[in-house]
Amino acid sequence: MILEFVKNQFPETAIEIERLETLGFHQRTLSWLLALDEETAQTACWLMGKVGNDDDADAMVSILSSQRSELWMSAATALSLIATERHLTSLLSILTSSPHANQKESAAYALSFLTKCQVNSQVIDALTQVAANNSEIPSVRAQALEGLGNKLFEELPPDLYQRAVNVMIQCLDDAEAEVRFWACFAVGAIRAKDALPKLQVLAQTDDAIVPLWWSVGKEAADAIALINGDE
Repeated sequence: MILEFVKNQFPETAIEIERLETLGFHQRTLSWLLALDEETAQTACWLMGKVGNDDDADAMVSILSSQRSELWMSAATALSLIATERHLTSLLSILTSSPHANQKESAAYALSFLTKCQVNSQVIDALTQVAANNSEIPSVRAQALEGLGNKLFEELPPDLYQRAVNVMIQCLDDAEAEVRFWACFAVGAIRAKDALPKLQVLAQTDDAIVPLWWSVGKEAADAIALINGDE
């Protein structure tokens, strides 16, 4: 019944879902998933994100922890929808300890879009440290900043909240356009008035374009509008 709902919601995927059913999706295990070819496994991860349970989330953590790098972001996307509090420790371990930038970015993505559980202080602290770390790959820092924009809330311990805000504002001066762009998003998302002076400079002067998005200056202008209540 749930699969039929997904087919109706995403009719363009119906053929792929039916193929997964014939391959044994209803009796799925981690070993079953790992035996699939790349494209089929990516579709299976997507579908598990739509209909999965805690056991499926365990499997997605295992995929994200594995050497199957072509499945990392697919697993992370699924985890953003089905992960619960019990999966946070594993995601934080990958984010803070993995030697692979794509793996860290995938873990940061999952944490940035969690829908079934609240983030905790450890998650905010880890995202803040990653965003502040100039030795990290810019895309990883950018994902951490997006996560902070999505998940930072004032009920956190005041020192932790303020440290995260300070890092966001510092990142507005970063040498990397991708980091500046997502810092603009983050300070706009939390309505950080202290960021306005730097945002105004960026809005007037920063023409750097972030691939697949737009200029840093436009994102800064959007953030100013959010902070001032114009949107």
